[in-house]
Amino acid sequence: MLLCGMSELDITPPLGSSIPGYTEERKSGGIRDPLYAKAWVVESDETVLAFIAVDALYIPAREANRIRERLLTYTGIPVERTMVAATHTHTGAPVRIGLDGSLSEEYLAYMADRAADAAIVAYNGRKPARIGWGTGQVGDVSFNRRYWMKNGQLRTNPGRLNPDIDRPAGPIDPELSVVRVDSLDGQPMGILTSFACHTDTTGGSDYSGDYPAALSAAVKKSLGEHAVSVFLLGACGDINHTDPGKPMPAERNFAQIIGQRLAGEALRVRECIETSTDTEAGAVRAFIPMKQREASQREIEQARSALGDNRVVGAERFFAEQVLKVAELPGGEALLEVQALHLGDLAFVGLPGELFVELGLAVKMASPYASTIVNTLCNGSIYGYVCTEAAYEQGGYEPRLKVFNRIAPGTGERLTECASALLEQLARAE
Repeated sequence: MLLCGMSELDITPPLGSSIPGYTEERKSGGIRDPLYAKAWVVESDETVLAFIAVDALYIPAREANRIRERLLTYTGIPVERTMVAATHTHTGAPVRIGLDGSLSEEYLAYMADRAADAAIVAYNGRKPARIGWGTGQVGDVSFNRRYWMKNGQLRTNPGRLNPDIDRPAGPIDPELSVVRVDSLDGQPMGILTSFACHTDTTGGSDYSGDYPAALSAAVKKSLGEHAVSVFLLGACGDINHTDPGKPMPAERNFAQIIGQRLAGEALRVRECIETSTDTEAGAVRAFIPMKQREASQREIEQARSALGDNRVVGAERFFAEQVLKVAELPGGEALLEVQALHLGDLAFVGLPGELFVELGLAVKMASPYASTIVNTLCNGSIYGYVCTEAAYEQGGYEPRLKVFNRIAPGTGERLTECASALLEQLARAE
């Protein structure tokens, strides 16, 4: 017999806090929609899995550890069976040092405890349940944001209707994964969905959960206000909502448009899902070391030259400043966590950082499970773009060195290989 619980708790910070995610400092001035920590806890026999999604750009390692340890203390759920992820909203909480040097230590502790509490509430409220899963397709809201130009160079976000665009540099992943969670009598408890598109559609300085918030609102309108919508972000390091082949549409509320499109497909898929009261569950994880990138002498010289030129402004000046800041930091290794969980023939892979879509697709293709959800920005072990090795040679925005982007070339391929090995290990253990 399966037992499930779902919960959501408000984690909206005070106004005036830094909003990370851009190359300039932003202070929050309003609330477009509240920020949440959401949780789904599922128990099969004696195995309990917890999924926690937080409306934040990412979850720092210290806070991810605090969430998991608090959950362990209050529920006994092992750390390796808890997956903590960020939705990556770019209009979210102050989870890192602001560009003005501010740091919200009090809020970080609050956010971590509330995220853990969401899972504790879900655990304490678990009851006999039915679950099932399926997939749909939404292919008209996400676009690869890296393009080859006619001059042979690669640009990220080259602009709408740019006549110099030749072709996209990579694919998208249009798959929408849906997990249906009902009480034993068939009443909806909520859904879990996963999709690959950057949650950076709103901009501005008002707090917002971006399109997952609109998705949640549509789910509640259909299934009831009690229904919890947990969103896991797929591999979208090089995917966003901008179609450069079309002019800017008159309706620019992209969060609402994408959220409603995903909700419509998710609810359609949900109706087709057959649910079960019993399934096997399991979890494994592994760690791989990564030497953090350091600023090369050439990068340092180029940065100094750029900063000495008054014509270099905006993002280019920001990146030059970042290179010199990295040059002052010590080297060292990061230990990257890779996590694999399964419920029957549905697998979940938890990977750190902003994974390129090609890497996520590779994990799905190699998986021995009928359906595999690739969840990113998980468990706090590293932050930054997890690019393909080729992207470092191609250029563009994503591989550029920053204080918060020191991931070494080849790391993405190592992560996908580790994930594939863990999935095989899980499958053999069944």
